[in-house]
Amino acid sequence: MSEAPAAPTRKQSALMRRLAKMKDHKDYPKAMEHVPPTEEGLERADSLRNRGLAELIGGAALIGLGLGVAGGLWTWVWAALGAVAAVFGLKHLFAGMGARSKHLSEPLGRVAALVSDRRSQTEMGWLEGRTTYYFQLELEDGSSKEFRYPGRGTQDDLLVKGITGVAFVRGDTLIAWKTIKV
Repeated sequence: MSEAPAAPTRKQSALMRRLAKMKDHKDYPKAMEHVPPTEEGLERADSLRNRGLAELIGGAALIGLGLGVAGGLWTWVWAALGAVAAVFGLKHLFAGMGARSKHLSEPLGRVAALVSDRRSQTEMGWLEGRTTYYFQLELEDGSSKEFRYPGRGTQDDLLVKGITGVAFVRGDTLIAWKTIKV
């Protein structure tokens, strides 16, 4: 009786072997436990939710002012303004909560990677500009993928080609990076 042929094994590239070395590095366990800073998408969702909550409270206060203090026509004016503010507040509150849930529906991934390329795109607004960086990462499984990274100002050190480390990703967004030199 002959044995079944062994399943073909995928040959590891030099890059994959280099990234596999990271797991033996003394800083690797600490890097994998790192909790990335607040993400841009979560900050926007929380800002929208907080704005909605403030509008809702302000609307309730205006309704209370109209019903409790004002008299005559002003009762209805203040109550109507309060109702409009409360409606916008509810809209923004639920939009912020939905945006947060949608953002968190993507799991946070931690993967050993090498930066193979980078580019940037700058958009100018009325009073300020916004730069988004795109990093091409070679991942430990041998695949390659481009991730967007929102610019965070001059205090943020950008990644350079050839650097290795742990990439913290959510969907197609690079959230954080911990450098591990191997």
